[in-house]
Amino acid sequence: MKRRILLYFLMFTAIINNTIVLAEEKETYESATEYDYPPFSVTTRGEADGFSVELLQEVMNVMGLEIAFKIDEWNVIKQELEDGELDILPLVGYTEEREKVYDFTVPYIVMHGNIFVRDDNESIRSEDDLYDKQIIVMEGDNAHEYAVRIGLSDNLVLVNTYEAAFKLLSSGKYDAILAQSLVGEQLIKQLNINNVRAVTKYDENKITDIKINLEGFEQKFCFAVQEGDSELLAKLNEGLAIVSANGTYDQLYKKWFPFLIKTKPTFWDITKVSMIFIFPGLILILLLSVIYFRRQIKLKSIQLEETNKSILAIEAQLRNKQKLESIGVLASGVAHEINNPLNGIMNYGQIIYDIVKDKEFSEDIDKFSSEIINETKRIEKIVENLLLFSAKEPQYYYNAKISEVIEKSLSLINTVIKNEQIEITLNIPSDIPAIECRPQQLQQVIINVLLNSRDALNRKFEGFNENKKISIKVERKEYKNKDGIRIIIEDTGTGISERYKDNVFDPFFTTKNRTEGTGLGLSISYGIINEHNGEMSFETEEGEYTRFFIDLPTKQNVMFE
Repeated sequence: MKRRILLYFLMFTAIINNTIVLAEEKETYESATEYDYPPFSVTTRGEADGFSVELLQEVMNVMGLEIAFKIDEWNVIKQELEDGELDILPLVGYTEEREKVYDFTVPYIVMHGNIFVRDDNESIRSEDDLYDKQIIVMEGDNAHEYAVRIGLSDNLVLVNTYEAAFKLLSSGKYDAILAQSLVGEQLIKQLNINNVRAVTKYDENKITDIKINLEGFEQKFCFAVQEGDSELLAKLNEGLAIVSANGTYDQLYKKWFPFLIKTKPTFWDITKVSMIFIFPGLILILLLSVIYFRRQIKLKSIQLEETNKSILAIEAQLRNKQKLESIGVLASGVAHEINNPLNGIMNYGQIIYDIVKDKEFSEDIDKFSSEIINETKRIEKIVENLLLFSAKEPQYYYNAKISEVIEKSLSLINTVIKNEQIEITLNIPSDIPAIECRPQQLQQVIINVLLNSRDALNRKFEGFNENKKISIKVERKEYKNKDGIRIIIEDTGTGISERYKDNVFDPFFTTKNRTEGTGLGLSISYGIINEHNGEMSFETEEGEYTRFFIDLPTKQNVMFE
């Protein structure tokens, strides 16, 4: 009996200890919120509060996660998230520019911006009236980005908080404020400002004044995490779905936005109306109830389906984006590592050339010293292309004829394989359309594939110069239900072994000896084609041939010059 009691006691002690260890190991995520941005962020009591803060807390709670908040200026906390000093921000308006540095959950509320002026200002009725005025915006806010986007950069007055903005406007300084409508109205009320109002316009009947909504200044508020943190992003999206389904979201909305909720009729009001129209009223209510609930069920189903699609699309984009970025980082690293020995080779080659050019040495020494310099310069050009590929710069596209891109590639590759007697045939129909692309990067892809084919031919026909053939063909091909082209590059080389097929486009993968290549050519090419919204694939038969396919759209939905 005593032994059994001792055993139960030891088991109980172990469970308690494990629970304490788990509690101690529970990770706390770091977050922050800006100074008063009511009702989304409310910090007047010195603590983080507001609709967005409470919503994030509830989401973290249902997912079993801990979170800690601090308070600082918006520009500061936005940069800290980008630098990795914070894990999550609860209130970030989605924009394409911000998506380049953060990852976003699905939006949990959508609001519009407005223009705020002093009561005596009748000269500003829309955004068209702002171009010769001095406009106050909070630095780094969606309003700041919107003002820059519509061309108001020269007229902007930047402040750290909207509280400061409304105090400045109320005191008679500057002409207007661009701000989110609800935030502006809340601050006017909170600060007891009596001489500032939102800009209004007449309704369709030109009788009643209504507040305007700037369609271009739409704020889709989301939670934002560090770029690439797909695990935390998935948890936040799942938590949002849970708090929406269990009613927590609705409770918070009623708490922080009571002024947006229309008051429903009381029981006695309904009773009075029912007494007058008892039978038709009941029938109408029943019919409307059935229609309403059917629509709500359908709407919720559609919303849930769209949310799931959005989450799957975001995860797919993250995986693709991380793969491309890893290729760019590897390309940059290799290029920088090559630069130092390359500079040394060039310097020593130049010294040798300077010594022999005025001396009577053999023609071979003179020739070899010149070759050292020329070949080093060629490698230096390749390094520059690697660095160009890995740089994170705006990706501008140009209209280019694919025939000119390929012919330029051939003129460059011919300087490398001119003595190897490889027969290259080219078939480009005259009706192939121009495509929007980055020609230099597309040339690099074609050169990389041709060099891969050259190596396969030389391995197969070592010591012989017959049957070394490469064919390049271009054809029109619909790509993802849009106009596109396909480039086919085929060689009669060694082909690719079955065991290597899944690794062909991996960084640093190569079947050559360590001294004969880096294994980056096809990996970089794969990344470039993906950035062109295209696809790169191949088919092969070991010992017979390899055929690469490059599928590209003719139009790009990106920056274009």
